[in-house]
Amino acid sequence: MLIALKHGNHKAFADVFDAWKHKVYHYFLKKTEQPELAKDLTQYVFLKLWKYRHQISDSVSLDQQIFQKARQVYIDWLKKEATFRQHFDVDPADIPTNLADHQKTELRSTIAAAIETLPEKRKKIFELKHVYGYSYKEISEFMGISVKTVDSQLLKALTQLRKTLTGTQFIIFYILFFMQ
Repeated sequence: MLIALKHGNHKAFADVFDAWKHKVYHYFLKKTEQPELAKDLTQYVFLKLWKYRHQISDSVSLDQQIFQKARQVYIDWLKKEATFRQHFDVDPADIPTNLADHQKTELRSTIAAAIETLPEKRKKIFELKHVYGYSYKEISEFMGISVKTVDSQLLKALTQLRKTLTGTQFIIFYILFFMQ
């Protein structure tokens, strides 16, 4: 099975996925306690396994290689989650001092709601770039689109957010997402 997988055999990959998906999912579920996130991270492990199948070792068990990828995906997710928290769990010092606590909470909610109004694909591209810190090239590879499409979608997202948020809200949004 290892050799077939290494050589790009889709049936071998499907068999590996079926055999290990539940174990990997439960690993992530135990770590994150979020079923949807655990599903996403599980899928990402197998995407990485397929993408880097030529690096599969014959001398290490497939189980070890899969969970090594899972651990790395989890570590990468933790790093990106820390970046995400920097943007959405904003330090009060980053928001103008003349805003009351309820105004700060309302502002965070307004910005998050504005991002939620983006079309699904555009929102995903925006989050990959500005929340998780992926490069245009990484996003294009991950989503199977051109770098030019990534650029175009990010520009459209920014234009839409500029229309959705008031002047002050947009300025604060821009500072939080683009000035750090």
